[in-house]
Amino acid sequence: MTVLLPFVVNAALNFVLGLLIAFFLGPAEFGRYAIGAAIIVLVNTALMDWLRLSAVRFYSLKARETEPEIRATLDVLVTGVSVTLCALLVAAIVAGVDTRMPAMMLAAAVLAGIGAGLFDYHGAIARARFLDAAYARLVIVKNVLALLLMVGGAWWTRDPTVVLLGGLLSVAVALMSVRRKLADAPLSFSAARIDLAWTFAKYALPIVAGNAIYSLIPLLNRSLLAGAHGFAEAGYFSLASDMGLRLFGTLGATLEIVLLREVIRLDETRGRNAAQKRIAANLVIVLAVALPAAVGFGLALPAFDRLVVPPSFQGAFAAYMAPLLPGFVALTIFQAGLYPAFLLEKRTLIAILAALAGLAANLGIISAFAGAPPGLYAWAQMAAFLLVLVVTGWAALRILPVWPSPRDCGAVLLAVAAMALAIWPLQNRLPAVVELGLQVMLGALVYGVVILACDVARWRTLLGLWWVARRSRRP
Repeated sequence: MTVLLPFVVNAALNFVLGLLIAFFLGPAEFGRYAIGAAIIVLVNTALMDWLRLSAVRFYSLKARETEPEIRATLDVLVTGVSVTLCALLVAAIVAGVDTRMPAMMLAAAVLAGIGAGLFDYHGAIARARFLDAAYARLVIVKNVLALLLMVGGAWWTRDPTVVLLGGLLSVAVALMSVRRKLADAPLSFSAARIDLAWTFAKYALPIVAGNAIYSLIPLLNRSLLAGAHGFAEAGYFSLASDMGLRLFGTLGATLEIVLLREVIRLDETRGRNAAQKRIAANLVIVLAVALPAAVGFGLALPAFDRLVVPPSFQGAFAAYMAPLLPGFVALTIFQAGLYPAFLLEKRTLIAILAALAGLAANLGIISAFAGAPPGLYAWAQMAAFLLVLVVTGWAALRILPVWPSPRDCGAVLLAVAAMALAIWPLQNRLPAVVELGLQVMLGALVYGVVILACDVARWRTLLGLWWVARRSRRP
């Protein structure tokens, strides 16, 4: 829980940060910033994230004491990748490579992508060593400085490049604040091992390849949209896409952190079959969390748009978010519910094939309806992510020895329908604050009552047992 809290806080602050930057930059400049931000995600995901994944999988307190070559190899790889990317960036700028972006903005985006990778890598090191205080300091320093430098830069200059540089500086200071605490030994090329580097690559690169393609889809869409309809339109699309990916990405990652630990424990203690049955049961939990979140957010979107979204983005935000929502919930179900099945069986290639199919569908729709209104890009992205869910869902259910309980899945759908019927009449009827508050409270109440009445995932039974046990402990 102490590790989960900073993770959720970090995601929440990033959500607020995006809204504030959009507020001060305005649609056109935010559209330019969003392309830079997408490059950050792509650089981090495609070129740096495999080192974070390797640290999560192979580095631990025990490995720190008994296998110091693991950390030595990871540190050498991190340094090598970072320096190589910097060298390639300098070479591209000196050679005058046309990227259709200002050189300074491109440099800021790539360097910020490297910084984001270093931040995630050191966060994984802190979690592996259970250094909760160091991890919290890393997150807090980075987010406080980001609010000051990025939001302050957006307010003062209205320049997306300054905003990107502010994010880079906030990460650099955060890393310096925990450098001594997270260090094991000085950087040593002689202590690193090539065979370990190859092991890390074989483990993580298939995962990274799929994630990189998922990151590429929003980047392509906002770039193509900017070229066809201008940076302001790309800014409208980007705010909805970024906010949705952050909200539902955080939801999926949180569920994954909570649920995957038990799957791995069962695989180690009771065997593969027990772990796979747990994955099937967890799918019900994922559906029970993701579906009401998506439907509830969709129905509360008018009030959310009026209350939270910057005025210059209002209306357009809701128009883009509505078709994007099914794609976001599809990614959440895939990440938290389906991907553990492939991870357990080491069949990560299916994720890459699904991502490629999604990318092809996205580009195919845009090409087939060239000249269509800007909203087409949201529908294309939704279709891409839904196709990923269909492909991975079909493959995962073929792997699992049992399917999720049809009764529980049906009960979840019934509860979502009841919630929707309860809060839909409130749309556009009240002041935004009152409307949103009532929709959240009434929706949660109706949904919770139906879920407990149907005893989905035995939650009512477990709640009753907890209550009996609590009363029995009283004198």
